[in-house]
Amino acid sequence: MTVLVLTVAIAADQPVAPGTERWPVKTSLAANASAPQTVALADLLALPNVDGVEKDDKRYQSARIPAQPGAKYKEGDMITTTGYLHLVAGETDGDYHIQISASADSGDNCLIVEVPNPDPQFTKDAVLQPKFAAARDLIKTKMLAGKDPATDGSVMQHPPYVTVTGALFYDDSHVGDPPRGKRGMHAATLWELHPVTAIAFAPTPK
Repeated sequence: MTVLVLTVAIAADQPVAPGTERWPVKTSLAANASAPQTVALADLLALPNVDGVEKDDKRYQSARIPAQPGAKYKEGDMITTTGYLHLVAGETDGDYHIQISASADSGDNCLIVEVPNPDPQFTKDAVLQPKFAAARDLIKTKMLAGKDPATDGSVMQHPPYVTVTGALFYDDSHVGDPPRGKRGMHAATLWELHPVTAIAFAPTPK
C-alpha cells in the first residue's frame, strides 16, 4: 500500500499522560461484549444525545451508561462501520483521535473514533494492548509516513476509505458544548467508537 500524502500541522510538544474522564471505560471492553455488528456510518452520526446524562456525570466515571428505552444500540456495543478517514491527531491522553465522514471531499459532519496507547501505563488489559498497537501501526506506517500524528491534527489530502471496529462510547464530558472536532471539521454526535480495536483499508464505494 502506497503511503498517502498528507498535510501535517506543526504543534508544540505537550506532555502525554493517561486521561481521567471515564478512563476505565475508554480503555476497556464490556465484559459481555458480543461480536461486532455492522452499522452504517449515517446511522451512527444520527444517534441522539442520551436523556438524563449530565456533563461529566459521576455515575458513569467507571461504568457504562445503561441501555436507553427503545434504543437500538447501547454503550459498550461492538460496532463496525466504514467511512473516509480525514484526520488523525495525537492527544495528550495518548489516544489517536481520528475523524471519519461519509464524504471523500469533506471531513465535516464526522464521527470521532479513538485508539488508546497500548503501553501498559495507558491500557491495563493485556489482551487489548496488541490490538491497539496494530491499529496504530497501520495508521502511522501507511498514512503518516512513519511519523506520529500532530497534536492539532494531520489532515489527509487523499482520505482513505476504512473499516473501523470498536466499542460504542458516549462522551459525556462534552454534553452542552459546541460540536467537537479538529481543523474545522465538526462531529455530528457525542457518540464515538472508543476504544477502536481494529482498522483496515476498505474498497472505495462505487
